[in-house]
Parts: sequence; C-alpha cells; structure tokens
Amino acid sequence: MATRKRTKITVKKRSKARKSNDYFRKKPKLASALIVASGLIALIVSIAIGVTAFRTIPYLSLVDFGAGVIIAVAIIASGMNTYTKDKKVSEKWAVIALILYIIEFPAAWGLGVGFVIALVGTILALRHGQ
Repeated sequence: MATRKRTKITVKKRSKARKSNDYFRKKPKLASALIVASGLIALIVSIAIGVTAFRTIPYLSLVDFGAGVIIAVAIIASGMNTYTKDKKVSEKWAVIALILYIIEFPAAWGLGVGFVIALVGTILALRHGQ
C-alpha cells in the first residue's frame, strides 16, 4: 500500500507541472516558416542571377553566386533555429536572419519580396514571446 500512495503523489506532482505556462508555450511556427521561405527565395534568385550572368562576366557571377548561396543557406538555417520554445533563442535567430538578409545584396534581397517576407517573419518572432 505504501507504494501505491507514492505513485499517486508523484502523479499529482506531474500533473501540476504540466499545467505550467512553459508546457503550453507554443513555438513560432509562422515566423519560422516565413524566414525559411525568404531564404529559399534568396537561394533561387541567387542561383538565377549567377547562371544568367555567367555568360557576360564569369568571375563576377561566380562570386555573386557563391556569396548569395552561402548567405541564403545561413538564412534558412537561422529560420529553422527560430522554431524553438525558448523566447530569447527564437528572437536571437530571427534577428540574425534579418541581418543576414540585409547583408545579402548579391541576390538583390530576393527581388524585394524576400526581404519583406523576412521582415514580417522577424517581427512575428519578436512579438511571439509577448
């Protein structure tokens, strides 16, 4: 009987812990998806610019292609890292993604659309914790 009482007590403690705010905290799904989408747009535009400019200025297009792809992959990775329950980590990676997107001039900021999507995703990630 002593063991049954102990299990009941531990079950009650676990149920109280599950009702805390940390358990029900949701992840910033939309913000992460928008940042990853903007990174994909930057990747596609960077590849398109690198391929089309290769015939005119090969060396410059290779540099443009390389820098654009590296930064676009970093934006996608930071968008994936934004998808976490921890508020501070999510905010940090969202700001890193926005800074990377501002730096990514070779891909023409995803023709403007990618930059707006990244900006909205960053704002959503920053507002998620409040």
